[in-house]
Amino acid sequence: MEKKSNKNISRLIIHSDDFGLNQSVNQAIFDTAKAGVLTSASLMTNGMASEEAIMGALKYPELGVGIHLNILRGRPLSNPDKIPSIVDKDGCFFNSIYTLLLRSCMGLISEQHIYDEYRQQVLFMIENGLKPTHFDGEKHTHILLPEAARAVKRLKGEFDIHKVRLINETEMIHYCLSEGIKVDGTINQRLKLCLLEYRSRKLLKYWQQFIYPQHTFGVLVSGKICHPNSINLLNIFLNLPVSETIEWMFHIGYPFNYQKPQFTKEFGTYFLDETSRNQELKFLLSKEVIEIIQNNKTQLITYREL
Repeated sequence: MEKKSNKNISRLIIHSDDFGLNQSVNQAIFDTAKAGVLTSASLMTNGMASEEAIMGALKYPELGVGIHLNILRGRPLSNPDKIPSIVDKDGCFFNSIYTLLLRSCMGLISEQHIYDEYRQQVLFMIENGLKPTHFDGEKHTHILLPEAARAVKRLKGEFDIHKVRLINETEMIHYCLSEGIKVDGTINQRLKLCLLEYRSRKLLKYWQQFIYPQHTFGVLVSGKICHPNSINLLNIFLNLPVSETIEWMFHIGYPFNYQKPQFTKEFGTYFLDETSRNQELKFLLSKEVIEIIQNNKTQLITYREL
């Protein structure tokens, strides 16, 4: 990371995915937005509480709301009969990233079907009063699936949305290490990060007209952010010696039973459970984090300011 100035000019997006998934996630996002620490969220339009999420977001105009494009979990907004390559026999998404990747490799997924469903999700937001600030995707499928990446590019032209999430985390991990902070994760998370960064590099030319944060953080340590251990990370990100932006990705929520049969039947199982989501929430709402954010408020942005 090339040093440009000894003046602190880094910018930080503090973001939470899964907005609209359920009421516990929504309330966590409302509370952190109200506290002034969360600057961005992305809406899962087919979530259990997506309409509540939109109505609440309209009360927090400073909160940037993107779209969490989803062809992985739950039921589509489209007629399932019109998008058969991305739904199962019951008309639901497959609830499995491995199934989607395998079907993509076998040529069994239609780009048009993905585009049609994505389009319905974007229209849902716009028709309810929110234009997405950016695109990201459930389990980063907008990056991992070539068919989805092509569909996103088509959406950009139709809806004039020019911001997107790409994954570039390793450089931040190395910088943290140089500052004395070791960032570690499981083997599975490391492999996932390698794949996401590889696919992101492949998309740089194809998505060259998109705008995105130079750095992201949160894949490797997903589910491990806690108070007070992660305070040092926040200080590092707010004091980068470069004029660049980092998106710190969270998945916050109040307690909710993600193992309930009624929930798993429709949305599948989540790697991030209520404990890890609530742990991340407590970190963001801690007195220390709120104070640090208030003292560095001018450095916090949304995707709108990219």
